[in-house]
Amino acid sequence: MNRPLRTPHLRTSIVAALALIFTYFFFIEYLSPFRKVHIPFDLEGFHYPLADFAFQELKHGRFPEWDSSIYCGQPLAGNVQAALFYPATWLLFAVNLGREHVSYQSLQVLEIAHVWLAFVLCFVWLRNRRLEDLASVLGAGVYAFSGYMLQQLQHMGLICAYAWFPFGLWGIDQAAEAKSWRPLWKVTVASALCFLAGYPPTWFVFAVIAGTYALFSRWRGKAAAGTAIALAASFLLSMVQLLPTLEANARKAPEARYGIGFRDPLFFVSYLVPNYFNFGRDVPVPTNPGREYLYLGAPAILGLVWLFRRRNSRDFVPILAAGTAAAIVLTNPFGLVGLAIEHSLLISEVCRDYYFLAGITLAVAGLAACGLDTFLRGEARPRDRSLVWLSGALLAFWAGSELVRWVPGGRGFDFGARALIDPAITLAIFTLGLYVLRSQTGPARVLLTIAVLAGAGVDYKVFGTSMRLNGSPGSGQPSFTSLSFSMDSDAFEQMRMNPDYRILLDRAAPGPLELRHYELASPQGFDPFITTKLRQLIEDHGGRFRSNWLFDVGPDRDALLRLTGVRYVVTEGDGMLNEYRASPSFQLIGRDDLYYKVFEYRNAQPSYGWADPGRVSAGDSVERTLWNSARREFAVRSNAGGRFGLKEQFFPGWSATLDGRAIPEEPWEGAFQAVQVPPGDHHLQFRYRSSGLRIGAWVSAASVLALGLCLWFTKPSRVRKSGDRG
Repeated sequence: MNRPLRTPHLRTSIVAALALIFTYFFFIEYLSPFRKVHIPFDLEGFHYPLADFAFQELKHGRFPEWDSSIYCGQPLAGNVQAALFYPATWLLFAVNLGREHVSYQSLQVLEIAHVWLAFVLCFVWLRNRRLEDLASVLGAGVYAFSGYMLQQLQHMGLICAYAWFPFGLWGIDQAAEAKSWRPLWKVTVASALCFLAGYPPTWFVFAVIAGTYALFSRWRGKAAAGTAIALAASFLLSMVQLLPTLEANARKAPEARYGIGFRDPLFFVSYLVPNYFNFGRDVPVPTNPGREYLYLGAPAILGLVWLFRRRNSRDFVPILAAGTAAAIVLTNPFGLVGLAIEHSLLISEVCRDYYFLAGITLAVAGLAACGLDTFLRGEARPRDRSLVWLSGALLAFWAGSELVRWVPGGRGFDFGARALIDPAITLAIFTLGLYVLRSQTGPARVLLTIAVLAGAGVDYKVFGTSMRLNGSPGSGQPSFTSLSFSMDSDAFEQMRMNPDYRILLDRAAPGPLELRHYELASPQGFDPFITTKLRQLIEDHGGRFRSNWLFDVGPDRDALLRLTGVRYVVTEGDGMLNEYRASPSFQLIGRDDLYYKVFEYRNAQPSYGWADPGRVSAGDSVERTLWNSARREFAVRSNAGGRFGLKEQFFPGWSATLDGRAIPEEPWEGAFQAVQVPPGDHHLQFRYRSSGLRIGAWVSAASVLALGLCLWFTKPSRVRKSGDRG
């Protein structure tokens, strides 16, 4: 048996500190001072530009309410994936105060810190269930360092939300044991943080898992009812994000994206065989389409096998039930889940089959810890000390062998059927190590524990880090110059000097989200919050959608180019370069020998102006006097008056004033906004201020205060300490 540390809090602190050290070495090639690789894909191309744009707005003294950079403008505070109200986002901003831009390294550190947090919270949850320390550590390792977490490193909102799952389950366990609803505040906080982290489908997974777990807990109906109330209360805490999101979502093009379920047995092979599908960093991206890295590791496999030896099944029924619920939604048996949710557009938008893989990993971590606890508590006959040295040496040798094959220049790992050999050897050596360990005491037990944990950790690392799915060469930090785009510097500066015009990006050009770093704008984008109105406008004027969010505009679509304020086009040889060269409406600006070419549209119109050009008379004029993301001001002169249009999406929150007095706005071209201007000289202002944000902020602040007062004035029920043995 383990010798218990003096207090549960001290034990948790020591485990957390050691886990922090382990996490650093686990991701050492991603972190300073090495920084050989970085997390690519969505973290680099989607989450980072969002964070950097919000940071730059704050540095300019503006709260980042409006995102003018994509889709002819859209709410930023209402874009839940910006995670603007997630507390860790503000920590990210704080550590970057002395910089011009957010450091990409700091964003990676924040995400890796959440991997560590997931481990610590999972350990606390499992230890609260009075499992062995080592079983709890290994179960937490399955949760934090196995395949699902490492597969999803590119998705910031998912990782941050996933880290809080065990915190909610811990509260449910405490409530069931104390027969009190008070500990369910942890469910409320975990749910709110899951939502604020920026990815509602992962929050939905948490809600299903927490509700099922509570329903099968020892307090059953009361725990389930309390959990439902706690989940509902979390919306009050999250109202600062929820109300702006609902505002933005009301105009969003609907997307029912649940899927059809995952039923192909081959999809799940990588749970047991880490490199059955080759995920090496040098393997082309299209290799193994639709396959994922999900490796659970030797601790999970041994724990699940030994779970059948556990006498008291009540210990793990809630975990098993939660995992079963996740498996049902994931696989959609007979299409029943799809049939059930298709009646609600809201649920079908936030319920995605794929993300219930998170629930599977959480359940496996808990069940494996229960099984390992049974194994470690098994009959421990004295063993010859030579077995300690043998098992320790085998663990060290095998871990070293895996590292040698993993490092750059190593021979790598087999894939396909031959990939079965590595996990089989790992499982055999790991099992031997635990078998010998449980009969040892003193220094021999400590040393063998270190060897077992190191062996499991190395196994997760060599198959899960620096792979195609989560590692690309370099630091990932942009240079923030035109050279980062490999285009002519003079053309780049010309675009920056004209912020009231937009930039069209050919499909082979830099992504539109990258323009956020440079305070540039595009009518294009890559974001689920594209509106129905804008989509209709694009299609009506000849734009071609190649996905739900991405569209192209050809050089012959003059009306659409003028309507969206396009003046520049960035393209290269694999795109429509020749079409732009041949078009009389475009002229090349800057050098022609660089990778990206920049063309200027000769008939460009800015992102504002008289909405009825045919009625403009001599002497009518418009002068831009102020231009930033959420505020536009103009000095206008009109002899006969007329309608003035702003080619910015018309969302609730936009208002206009003429000479300091409010005037009504009206839709223009379906997606944009316009006002009537009387004859004469006037000062015209457009401004965006989200009412949902302000109401939500007051509700959230009051809810946080109410929760704090409720916890302060209610006496906690007496609960057996998490370190006590049952």
